[in-house]
Amino acid sequence: MSKHNSGDYYVNKARKSGLSIEYSKGSHAKILGPAGRGYMIVPMHKVLSNGTEYAIKKWFRTLGIILCLMIGIATIIHIL
Repeated sequence: MSKHNSGDYYVNKARKSGLSIEYSKGSHAKILGPAGRGYMIVPMHKVLSNGTEYAIKKWFRTLGIILCLMIGIATIIHIL
């Protein structure tokens, strides 16, 4: 069984990759795509369901952002 991440995890990864975040009232955040390429509403729950997490990962992939590479690049930049 795979580990499920929280909504905050994906919001932090989006912020590190340079995407804009808008918080609304309640327990959701809106991640804005670059150059008007849409948005994704992310629930700020502690554990996301399989389908929600899959949809968020798919949206990141369509933007050309691979979460594993973002972590690696951020680490390299901090080292330099």
